[in-house]
Amino acid sequence: MSNKELRVLLVECADEDAASILAKLAAAGYTVQPTRVRDEAGMRRALTGATFDVILCSDDGDCFGGLAALSLLRHLDLDIPFLLLARELREETILRTMRAGVDDYILKGSLNRLTPSIEHNLHQARIRRNYRNAQSALQESQARMHAFIADLPGMAYQIRLDAHGAITFPYVSEGCQPLLVVESQELTAEPGLFERMLHPEDAAGYRASMLYSAEHLTFWNWEGRLLTPPNGEIKWINLRCSPRRAEDCVLWEGIMLNITQSKLTAAELLQSQQRLHELSAHIEDAREQERIAIAREVHDDLGSLLTATKLDVAWLSSHLKDAPKLERKVRDIESLIDKCTRAASNISRSLRPSALDTFGIVAAIENEAQEFSQRSGIPYAFEHNDDAMKLSPRIAISLFRIFQEALANITKHAEATRVSIALACHDDRIELTVGDNGRGIRDADRAKPRSFGLRGIFERVAHFGGEARLHSVPGQGTTLSVQLPCQNGDANPPDLQQVLFD
Repeated sequence: MSNKELRVLLVECADEDAASILAKLAAAGYTVQPTRVRDEAGMRRALTGATFDVILCSDDGDCFGGLAALSLLRHLDLDIPFLLLARELREETILRTMRAGVDDYILKGSLNRLTPSIEHNLHQARIRRNYRNAQSALQESQARMHAFIADLPGMAYQIRLDAHGAITFPYVSEGCQPLLVVESQELTAEPGLFERMLHPEDAAGYRASMLYSAEHLTFWNWEGRLLTPPNGEIKWINLRCSPRRAEDCVLWEGIMLNITQSKLTAAELLQSQQRLHELSAHIEDAREQERIAIAREVHDDLGSLLTATKLDVAWLSSHLKDAPKLERKVRDIESLIDKCTRAASNISRSLRPSALDTFGIVAAIENEAQEFSQRSGIPYAFEHNDDAMKLSPRIAISLFRIFQEALANITKHAEATRVSIALACHDDRIELTVGDNGRGIRDADRAKPRSFGLRGIFERVAHFGGEARLHSVPGQGTTLSVQLPCQNGDANPPDLQQVLFD
C-alpha cells in the first residue's frame, strides 16, 4: 500500500455525512477504498471479510455506531484505529468514549482534524504492530532456545564472578539434576555447592582455569571430576563457556557435559592397547628364544655333524690315491660340505647374530651392514660415538631387528646407490639413523594394507616408550630415525582407569 492509499471502513447512516467525510479524505490527497456499513451485521461481515487501515464511525445516537461498534471491534480482537465522528461534542461523552478505548473524537461540522488524526493513529498502529511482531519473534526464539536447551545432553548455565571473587549461578537449565544430581534451584540458591562437589585433586585446576579465563577473557574449557550426592559417585565433566565482561563482573555462558563414559571408554581402550603390547612383546620374546634355540642347534649339532662328515670324507680321500674318479667325487662332496657349513653359519647368524651377544650392538650393526653391502652391492657409511654401548638385551635385539628391517626395505623398494648409518648414545637413550638416496616413500606406499615392515618398526619403538620418525621426499631418499631407552626395556603405559577414578 502506498502512503496515499487508504482502506476505510465507514460506519455511517447519513448519506450526506458519508459524502462529506470521503470528500475531505480525497481533498487531503488520499486514494480512498471505502466500505460503508449501516448496522452491526454489515460491520461484522466487513471486518471478517476484508482488511482496513482505519474505522470512521458515527456517534449520533440515531443509528448503529459509537461504543456498540467499538465493542464489536474488541470482540473480534482486531487492532484498527477507531475514530468517532459526531455532530455535537459533549465533554462527558468524549471522556467516556476515550476511556473505553476510542482513538479520537472528531466533530463532523469541522473535519480539519480528521486527516492529522488519521495519520497519527496509523503511525501508532504501526508501532503497536511492530511491537507485537517483535514480541512474537522473541517468544518464538525463546521457545526454540528452551527446546534446544532441553534437548542438550548436559546442563546449560551462566556463571557470574564479581569483583570480590564471589561466584553465583544466575541461570541453570533443567539438565542440572541428571548431571549433578541436584536441582537447578539448589545450585542457583547455593552457588558454593558446585565447588564443594569438585574432586579435591581437581579443585585447584578448576579455580585457576576460571581466573585465567576471567583475566584474559579467553574461552574456558575445563575437564575434571565431581563427587555427586548422595554417595560421592565420581563423574567426569567437560565445562565449556565463553566469557564477557559486565559492569563489575565477568559472566560466562556455556554448557557442562558428562564425559564419564568417554573416559571409561578411553581407559578400556588404553588397557586393551596395553594388553596387545604385552602380547606383542611376549610373541617377540618367544620368537627370539626360538631363534636362539634353532641357531644353537644349527651351529652346534648341524655344524658338528658337517665337521665330522668332512673329516670322514678327508680320510676317505686319503685312501683313494689310485682311483682318480672317486677322488674327484670326494672333492666335490667336500665342496658341498663347505657350502653347507657356510649356509648353516649364515642361517645361525641371521637367527641370532653372535656378534651381538659377544661384542655388542656396534659390532653387530657393523657386521650386518657389511653383509648387506656384499649382497646388494650398495656401499654404506657407518658412524658411531661409542664402541662399548651398554644396552639391555631386549633393547639391543629390538634395535638390531629394526636395523635389519630398515635394510630389507632399502633392498626391496628404495633403488638406492648408497646408505648412511649412524648410532649414537645420548645420556640414557640410544639413537639409530638409517638413510638412503633412493626413490623415497609415498603416503600411498605407507598406507598399503600389507605394509607391515614400517608398522612393525613403529610398534616395537612404541612398546619400549621410544620415538620413531620417518622423513621421505619422493626422488630424494628416506631417513628413518629411532630413539630407544638404553636400559628400560619394559616401558608399560599406566593403568588409566586407576588414574581416572582413584
